[in-house]
Amino acid sequence: MGKLKEYRVVLILVFLTILSVIFMQNFHFKSYARYNSDSLHYEKATVVEILSEDLKYDEYTDQYLGTQELVVKMKDGPEKGELINVTNYLTQIHHVVAKENTNLIINADRPEGIAPYYTIYSYDRSSALLLCSLILIATIIFIGKGKGFKSILGLIYSMYVIIAFLLPAVFSGWSPILCSIITAVLSTIVTLYLLNGKSKKTLAAVVSTVAGVFCALSFFLLMSCMLHLNGFSVAEAEGLILIQQSTGLQIKDVLFAGVLISSLGAIMDVSMSITSSLHEVYNHNPALSAKELFLSGIEIGKDMIGTMTNTLILAFTGSAFVTLLIFISYQVQVNQLLNSNYISIEIAQGLCGTFGIILTIPFASLITSFLLVRKK
Repeated sequence: MGKLKEYRVVLILVFLTILSVIFMQNFHFKSYARYNSDSLHYEKATVVEILSEDLKYDEYTDQYLGTQELVVKMKDGPEKGELINVTNYLTQIHHVVAKENTNLIINADRPEGIAPYYTIYSYDRSSALLLCSLILIATIIFIGKGKGFKSILGLIYSMYVIIAFLLPAVFSGWSPILCSIITAVLSTIVTLYLLNGKSKKTLAAVVSTVAGVFCALSFFLLMSCMLHLNGFSVAEAEGLILIQQSTGLQIKDVLFAGVLISSLGAIMDVSMSITSSLHEVYNHNPALSAKELFLSGIEIGKDMIGTMTNTLILAFTGSAFVTLLIFISYQVQVNQLLNSNYISIEIAQGLCGTFGIILTIPFASLITSFLLVRKK
């Protein structure tokens, strides 16, 4: 009972979140599909036999290209347990090499009144993904013990809010800015309260994280005006326009939600690190004044600025790495590159996230020092 009482805030928030999401999914979220895919099904299968192969080695891509005639055993769907023949086309882009006992995903097209048509979609990666995820979870729990387990629960909750609330709400025409702020606040409260329970450290970390996120969002609002960027600037704008016509999607503000969510983890990390460090410093020397604690937090934050800034900037650069290679092949000029929508958006996201991280340091130092030394 004592443990449940300690995490009462978390339990109430989780319960209200699930209840609200269920209600909104049934009464407020809109359903829209750009095309009818009722006849398409992606099902698991295992290669039983390779009947024939017509493959040639391509020295430019270091791959074998051509066709394979396969017999596969369906593992789910209407044909579960049955053997079917399927042709596997190996190209430079679609290169799924099949061997006996290889697990595949089959695209089964079953239009009404027509015989089904089967094609190879991809490798069946679900088992490998599950295994790698379990290894990561086991490592987190082994090293982090109880807090590692709680961090996983916090991540699950964050992903649930993003997938079950944020995406459907924005898709249905709700304000992306407001929805992303609600998501960030809920995720921050639940994650940090799970890690540290109800304490001054948790309160300071939550408040400073929210303040840092607002700073990042405010800076992006300013940059978007200066750089003339909005949701219509993304490469997928045409698809967003089609969605808008049916659901009222607020395309202009979609970018803000992406920036806020992508910056949240790093800002939360910095906030928790500063708060925890100052908490330990104060526990070892309770005679320190609020000013001395604040200055200690700033000094600790100075060492974090370089690494966390690199983390965020390099993360955005890494996500654009392949696109940058393509740009080089087209001999894109510097002015053309820097002023393109894609690169401008990537730079703006990196700068705004970094801006939020840097301002989180004084926020966390100030709030933590005040809460620790103030009289009860």
